[in-house]
This record gives sequence, C-alpha cells and structure tokens, in this order.
Amino acid sequence: MLALVIAGAIVAAFYLLILSPTDARIATLNRDLTKQRTELKKLQDLSATKADKEREFAALADRIKLIEGRLPPEREIPTLIRQLQDTAGELGIRLVLLRPGATQSPAAPAGSPRPTQPQPQQPAPAAQAPPYQLFRLDLSFDGTYADLMAFLGRLENFPRFIVLKQVAVSPSDLPKLKVTLAADTFLLPRERLAQPTR
Repeated sequence: MLALVIAGAIVAAFYLLILSPTDARIATLNRDLTKQRTELKKLQDLSATKADKEREFAALADRIKLIEGRLPPEREIPTLIRQLQDTAGELGIRLVLLRPGATQSPAAPAGSPRPTQPQPQQPAPAAQAPPYQLFRLDLSFDGTYADLMAFLGRLENFPRFIVLKQVAVSPSDLPKLKVTLAADTFLLPRERLAQPTR
C-alpha cells in the first residue's frame, strides 16, 4: 500500500510539475506558430505582387509625367490663348470673347478638415503648397449647334487640360446660337518644373 501511495504521489507530482506546464507551453507555442505562419503567408502573398506593384508604380509615374506635360507654366498662357483662337478658326468660328482670369491656387477639396488650433506642445504642421495653379477662361462665340459640338470635341482632345465649368446657350440669328463657356485650366509653376522627379 505504501509503495502504491508513493508511486501515485510521484505520478501526480510529475503531472502537476512537469507534464501540465509542458502541455501549456506546447499549446502556447502552437498558437504562436500558427500566428507566425499566417504572417508568413501574408508576406509571401505581398512579395508575390511586388512585380505587379512596381509595374503599376511605373505606369502611374509615366501618367503623372504626361499630365504635367499638359500643364503649361505661366509664361505659356499667351500660347494657350493662341491655340484656342487657332482651334476656333479651323472650325470657322469667330470668338467674340476670350478673357483669361487671374492665376490662383485651387480651393481645398470639399470635406477636407478645417485647420484647428495646435496644442502648445505640438508644432503646427507646415502647409504644403498645391502642386498646380488654375485660372479661369471665359469664351463666347456665335455659331450653330454643330459648331458648338465640334468645338467641345476639340477641347476634349486639346493639348492642355481645360475643364468646362459652365456652358450657356441662347438663341441668336437662327440657326446661329450665342454660346458662352466658362472653363478652368491649370498651370504647373516653373519651380515645380525645375524639381527633379523621383
């Protein structure tokens, strides 16, 4: 009986002091291993898309260069106006009004947070200047509906970006219409052009 009691005590002590903590440690290590395998799988999936992401980045960089190529510096505004006059002349349209507005920075996008007063212990973030500027163009001409559609088609494929903001049409000497266009076009400041692209 004494030998059985001693053997039982040894087994109980072995279970409580060695086997049970070892099982708990194995369970913890298995959970950590599963977590690490999940992280490894995510990293492998991310690594597999590296080439695609690099191609996408290169395509976006080329597109940015193309867009910036269509944004003239301020000194080319007279050229832009002459291009508009030439385009109208090719279509047989005589521009009655071609008036550029003042150059200005674009407004903050709708929904952007308003600047708040910085806390004394936190420095205020530096305001980043917008990479481009815009100015308004007002155009007016007398022409037929076909003239209007042809002119709008030319503006769609114009060498410079022109965004129509307003189109007003009113009857004139039929079949002629009086067409008034309000548009924005964009400039890439000279100092921005001087910066090397990364």
